[in-house]
Amino acid sequence: MNERLTRPAPDQGDPPDISSAVAVLAPRGRDAAVAGHLLKKEDITAIAVPSLEALAELIERRIGVILITEEALSGVGGEAVNEALENQPSWSDVPFVVLSNGSVTNRSARATRQMDSLRNAVLLSRPLHAEELIRAVRSALTARSRQHDARGHMEKLQQGERQLFESEAKFHAIADFIDQMIWSTLPDGYHDYYNHRWYEFTGVPAGSTDGDAWSQMFHPDDREKAWGLWRHSLKTGEPYEVEYRLRHRSGEYRWVLGRAQPVFDKTGKIERWYGSCTEIHQIKLAEEQRQLMLAEMNHRVKNTLAMVNAMVSQTLRQAENLQDAQSSIQSRLGMMALAHDRLIKAAWTETHICEVVEAALAPHHSGNGRFVVQGADLLIGSKQALALTMALHELSTNATKYGALSIESGVVHVSWSIETGDEQDSFLMVWTESGGPPVAAPTRRGFGSRMIEQALAGYFNGRTELIYDPDGLTFKLRAPLTGLTQ
Repeated sequence: MNERLTRPAPDQGDPPDISSAVAVLAPRGRDAAVAGHLLKKEDITAIAVPSLEALAELIERRIGVILITEEALSGVGGEAVNEALENQPSWSDVPFVVLSNGSVTNRSARATRQMDSLRNAVLLSRPLHAEELIRAVRSALTARSRQHDARGHMEKLQQGERQLFESEAKFHAIADFIDQMIWSTLPDGYHDYYNHRWYEFTGVPAGSTDGDAWSQMFHPDDREKAWGLWRHSLKTGEPYEVEYRLRHRSGEYRWVLGRAQPVFDKTGKIERWYGSCTEIHQIKLAEEQRQLMLAEMNHRVKNTLAMVNAMVSQTLRQAENLQDAQSSIQSRLGMMALAHDRLIKAAWTETHICEVVEAALAPHHSGNGRFVVQGADLLIGSKQALALTMALHELSTNATKYGALSIESGVVHVSWSIETGDEQDSFLMVWTESGGPPVAAPTRRGFGSRMIEQALAGYFNGRTELIYDPDGLTFKLRAPLTGLTQ
């Protein structure tokens, strides 16, 4: 009776696509033969199904439409069909075309329950009407095709969401773990994204610097310049680059380099701006200190020449003969050269503080007892040794010109020590002059004073103090113990 219908192929590799086929289960009479003939005439693939268990397997394989007689619903295997229907994916709802007996009076309770369990069913009364059957099947196949289309669209959306999620995850993994602050804006410059490093550096709550609020993080003195360049870039599309001071979570302002590049669409219109902030605070400080030290070196050369001139003049005046004068001059010039040699050595390796102090004070010794030096022989770094030598030289030169070393009775005390603190130990160095002419605070701060107070303090990560006491100048350097070698 069912020979005209296509039967399920045996399991050989991947099963064929049956999404546009019709499964026919009509075990009695000529219904299967008639339905098969009508479907074949309309080029619709029909698959003969011997039982409800076989039908359940086709449901799991996503059959297109099921054509079934009412009496077949009450056969053995209904539970398997119900289970297969329940296990359909969310997009699938296989349609049924049920050939009914035309009346519900003779329908068994089991058949009624099974028919009620079908979520997507159309009833056709027998005897069959060819046009009605074909229309019902085609309508069901069209609906089934739309389900598959929706499935494909949904899978593309899900794939796109996965790709987007993976792309965003990769972006955040990169943006949040590099040691730079990353940000982006809309085409009009509205800031809508900052990476983790931005919030870590600034310490502000997430979202608090969106829009234009980010400019409040700039140092007031840098805000106008940064804004002006940013507005110019927004107007012209030119890359943005500026150095400014950004407020750190500690409350201090630190130098950063801000950069941004626009991203254009195919028409040349700006889609977004992507930017970064790179901390350059230590580089800026190093550059400022380098300029300061270069100026100090120039200043020191002039002081050295002046010292040589004074030394030669005083030696000639005090010497009894030219031979004694020549010997004294050579000796003192030798000490100055030795001090410079030690300074160069200290600039490259760690050295002992006693050597640094001795090298710095050696050119200024003019007699026994003029310098009283006390302190443990600590190790200090090369840059600290260089800065300390220059500072001591500046103090010594000033003392020779105007202070305790300018007269015979003057004395300079140089001492250093380690002080124990609650949180960390500290280093204290004190320069004290006595026995010299009365001291008065200068009317203006010279370059030497700025070098001592700024450069020396910066290299030791500490602070300095110049005290112009009438009885003699006092200089203090206080720094964390770690500042001696960092």
